[in-house]
Amino acid sequence: MKIRTGALVLSMLCSALFTAGAIAADEPARDKLLNGGAFGDFRSNLSEHGVDIGLRLSEYGQRVTTGGRDQNTEFGGTMDYRINLDGAKLFGSWDGFSINIHARTRWGKDVNADVGNLALQNTGLLQPAPGDYDGTAVTGFTVSQYLPFFGGLANVTVGKIDVLDAVGFFFDWADGGQEGFWNVNSLVTALPWFGGVQGLSLDGGWFVTVNEKYKQGESGILVLGTQDVSTTSSDFHDSFDDGAWVAAFHRFFWEMDEKMGYLMVFGGYSTREQKSNDPHDFVVVPGQGIENDEEENPWDIALYLYQGFWEAPGNPDRKAHFVIGGTMGPDNPQFAEWNLFAQVEAYGLMDSRPADRMGIGMWYNGLSDNFTDLVEPVADLRDLWGVELYYNFEIEKWLHVTPDIQYIQNEWDDDDNALVLGTRVVVDF
Repeated sequence: MKIRTGALVLSMLCSALFTAGAIAADEPARDKLLNGGAFGDFRSNLSEHGVDIGLRLSEYGQRVTTGGRDQNTEFGGTMDYRINLDGAKLFGSWDGFSINIHARTRWGKDVNADVGNLALQNTGLLQPAPGDYDGTAVTGFTVSQYLPFFGGLANVTVGKIDVLDAVGFFFDWADGGQEGFWNVNSLVTALPWFGGVQGLSLDGGWFVTVNEKYKQGESGILVLGTQDVSTTSSDFHDSFDDGAWVAAFHRFFWEMDEKMGYLMVFGGYSTREQKSNDPHDFVVVPGQGIENDEEENPWDIALYLYQGFWEAPGNPDRKAHFVIGGTMGPDNPQFAEWNLFAQVEAYGLMDSRPADRMGIGMWYNGLSDNFTDLVEPVADLRDLWGVELYYNFEIEKWLHVTPDIQYIQNEWDDDDNALVLGTRVVVDF
């Protein structure tokens, strides 16, 4: 039975508002949720000694109201468990050292197959695995050290890298689809990179210098394995058996009207050879069928232009920025050759709602001509584009409700454009 669009948004919103109102009115219940009673005291004591525990519940409801592959409503959610071990507090003298563990539980379903397989309309449900995955996995386990040179602003991180966390480390507006935009394509120039990066948990590490004034990564190099370890574990070196993905970046900072801006250049190359997607490289071998012995290495170059353009007097947390980004790569062996996106976000735009967040974004993905020609005998594909608008209401500091609207042209040439409505509820414990 189909659920009406209004019922989807209204039921989740009313549920969140009712819960928030009840807890806010009931101080003991509120304290119990936020501080956890004895567990809260125990967690505070751990934090004082260098062990920080973070718990976040995220629930998503989305409906494809028109167009796409199918009209459908699905609900799913995640529970994030984070543990950070602070070396300075634990050992008294190991400044800059930390161990970070991130585990996720995922349940329910997403509407990715209903919208279009390459639309990536819900970042928050991609980990530990998309689709109908139900289960728990450690998606990140890293050891990090800030080094004494470069003014103490150089970072080395090694381990099992949660790619969504890494994106949030390098781009502070990208938060794994839990606070801002939902769609991957609204957050970063993503789709062309899937040719070289296959999976959302990868073994590896990075070396990054941090700009002292702006507290953001200024230059860096990343080396990651090419085998997805999101829901599995393996020896670290085994992840590099098929090659490595190597990337480097640099940000050129400036100020405009005392507001930070930068141009970021980001390039990546995979030593893992992949089968060519050029139709001319597929040959019929009598008695053996169709074979393809040609292999290519994927690479990409991305540019990001960021500029803050508004800040409330006396409150730097109330601000607005825009980002324009794009990626180019070869049409062989990658299925997506280029991408463009633009977004505008505002934090606390209204005096009466200083902790709310809102944004509008647009994106376009150009598929490889080789890839579309290759699959043309069985499917007619086209470039993808989309528009997204969200508003994140802070009901309480620990409770956020975010309605979201997306209008998407998927990769299937015969499909109508999809209108996707959703509501996200996030609770921090």
